[in-house]
Amino acid sequence: MKATALVLAPHPDDESITGLLALRLQVECGFRIVVVPATLGSRRDRRAARRRELRAACAYLGFQVRFPKSLASGPAQISELRGILESIRPAVVLLPHARDGHPTHRETHRRGLAALDAAARQWAVVETEFWHPLERPNLMVAARPAHLAKLRRALACHRGELERHDYAVRLAAWMSDNVRRGAELVGQRGAPAPAMAYATLYRARIRVRGRWQPAYRGGRMVVSPADLADLAQIWRVEAPQITGSNPEGCPGLNET
Repeated sequence: MKATALVLAPHPDDESITGLLALRLQVECGFRIVVVPATLGSRRDRRAARRRELRAACAYLGFQVRFPKSLASGPAQISELRGILESIRPAVVLLPHARDGHPTHRETHRRGLAALDAAARQWAVVETEFWHPLERPNLMVAARPAHLAKLRRALACHRGELERHDYAVRLAAWMSDNVRRGAELVGQRGAPAPAMAYATLYRARIRVRGRWQPAYRGGRMVVSPADLADLAQIWRVEAPQITGSNPEGCPGLNET
């Protein structure tokens, strides 16, 4: 049975912006990726379109998407998120960190942790960043140009968002700057910078009984498929119970 990574996305498009780790887990390690949107955005007139755009982006990436029923009236409810977690039983959960700069990202973190804690088991959690950087990332995942191109094409499916703010065109610059930060924050300070052009930064931890525990010591840089396989092996072991294709109309983008 395939291991599953669940992506709790604050908005449709976050699954693509911070989706490098999920993409590589799918392609290189055979993980099933399930995207659960926590909201459909603040504009009611755009929610139906954003639902369609998310379906298109996930279809292009090869991800599955599961829409909470509670999205019909607002953000996904904690009780429903708990039920989804218990039914899917993901090996690892990706969600925004607590101090990400957008209020919806911070609320998604809060609701996600509440659902994890209510489900009463040990969870492998990977926190993502975008609007505010992680202060202590411990995982840097390298992106090849092909990875970057695929994520940008997936982002192109979110047409309404790109019309107001072209995240796709700026993704390369953001991922390039992540290499600068990660070289010092994830790698050893003063050591040579890693030989990668693009990367995404994360923080991997374990959540159990409402408390954080380290997933591993120090920082990890994932460059090769072997690096990722070593990391994925930590998540493939099911945590113990505790008690107490490019869709039509989705435009492509240039490689560069």
